[in-house]
Amino acid sequence: MRAHVLGALVVVVAVAPAEVREARAQAADVDAWLALVQRQPAGMDRQTWKEKRRDAARKLGASGDRRAVPVLIEVVKVETFDIIGEIAIDALGQLGDPAAVPVLQDVAGDASRDVTQRDAARRALAKLGADATGGGGGDGDAAGGGDAAGRGDATGGGGDGAVGLLGGDPTGGGGAPADPEGVPVGPSFAPDVLAATERLTFALGSASAAWDSVRERLDVALDVAGRYDRTLDRRHAAYRYGVDAAALTALVNPEGAAQQRLIVVSAGGHAEYRGYARGGGYVVGRAAARLETSRLSTDDGMGNANADRWLGVDLQVAVGGGWGRVLDVGARLRVERLARVLEARRSLGRPIDDAVAGRLQRAWWALRGELGAHRRLTATVAILREAGVLLGEPDASTTYELLEVLTDGALDGRARGVDVRLMLSEGYLHRSRSPEDEQTGAPDGRLEQVLLEARFARQLSDESDAVAAGFARYRALAPDGQPAPWAIGARGTWRRFVYGEHLDPTGALEIGGSFGLSDDDLDGNAPGMLVGGELGWTMILSRASSVRLAGTATLASGELFLGVTAEAAYGLLDVAFAVK
Repeated sequence: MRAHVLGALVVVVAVAPAEVREARAQAADVDAWLALVQRQPAGMDRQTWKEKRRDAARKLGASGDRRAVPVLIEVVKVETFDIIGEIAIDALGQLGDPAAVPVLQDVAGDASRDVTQRDAARRALAKLGADATGGGGGDGDAAGGGDAAGRGDATGGGGDGAVGLLGGDPTGGGGAPADPEGVPVGPSFAPDVLAATERLTFALGSASAAWDSVRERLDVALDVAGRYDRTLDRRHAAYRYGVDAAALTALVNPEGAAQQRLIVVSAGGHAEYRGYARGGGYVVGRAAARLETSRLSTDDGMGNANADRWLGVDLQVAVGGGWGRVLDVGARLRVERLARVLEARRSLGRPIDDAVAGRLQRAWWALRGELGAHRRLTATVAILREAGVLLGEPDASTTYELLEVLTDGALDGRARGVDVRLMLSEGYLHRSRSPEDEQTGAPDGRLEQVLLEARFARQLSDESDAVAAGFARYRALAPDGQPAPWAIGARGTWRRFVYGEHLDPTGALEIGGSFGLSDDDLDGNAPGMLVGGELGWTMILSRASSVRLAGTATLASGELFLGVTAEAAYGLLDVAFAVK
């Protein structure tokens, strides 16, 4: 009996010092963690300190030491943007000290706080057995920021419950459907969707001026145009449609007193459907229509003036087959650039996978057409933080670069792929014929053609690309006595996008070339050939908006044409979605 008691005493004496040592070691660790949370150690860079500080806050929550409560409360009060604020809130919930309830209630009810911090505060209050009496109010919650009347808050939730012009809904998403965190949801694309686009663009005040060095003639043109396009590519089917309209006024002023003035108005639409088989082959059907009218006034400088009016109607349907496809992958390039920015700033928690990339692009789609980029930026940051991609709240420099990526127009309309097709076309043409038309045999009525079209696009990097397109057409089944013209042509362009130190888009350098060969099949007329080159610079102002200046040189049928073109375009809506 005495031996057993003595043995137990020996065990107690042996264990007790170990427990004391462990308690002292933990107390020392807590002291070190508290010091790390409160101030930046000398000799440690700020980014490293921020990461170690966040880890220390997590450990304080798991330590159970309530000495950490006042320190963590101070962090919650001060850190309204960095992720350590959210970590400190969770830690206070773990520690279970009622002293944290007031500050947590303040956070839950503060509309200016980040949504994730407000949610974390509500969870922590639930662990402490307290109500979020400082919460959002009405029927809204801290995530949505709205109340029963539909009043919004600084997170961008809210709204008045009206259906937005560009896809809003009655949930009060500020013109775009929002999930419970106030982040726009966007459309729900099927799993087999490869890419989609929607664009509405106006080109205002486009201008061109060209000097013909052979005939010493000045040509000047001004125009305004608008266009809407929608595309959707799925694995086994694809469609695209669009409408456009344009008005042009031009002046031709050759040497001497003679002048010509021209006004042209045109409008048209097109639709296409492709059904894909295995291996990339497809069948295609296409329809297009165009109406064009013009008025040409001529003054020969000797008192003779007249005006000619012209009306043209073109209708066309075509069927055929092809292989491949060209997709707009600009939205995916934007996602990849976001990841590179975060990695360079040491803020990338994990790669952006397909699920996160898809959510980002759908949110951007929901915000299409909105002026400014505030909601696009806040939604992007919220999605990246929730997914664990973004470590904490971005600092000022990182935020600036993220904003530049989101507003970079050079990433719009970036294509990739190869597409070749052969089609048979049936068309109907109507012309208000003039004597000149009769003499040249300009076609009218039915018109059958064989069409060959090819497109190629490759992204050499996210800062350069190369695109090319070619065509060939031949009039088939021409009635006796009518010509059967043919034409072939190709054009290619290489672009290099230029950026500043912090991804500020400066512009794009373009080098292009073109070739054409045609024959109108009229007696006495030889085939014509065209070879041209172009050097241009595009200054990118914003998404889908730019100013472009280019110089051209074209050799056509042995004559050299030199020209300078200035164009300005303003885009109202430009949005795309793409998988890899």
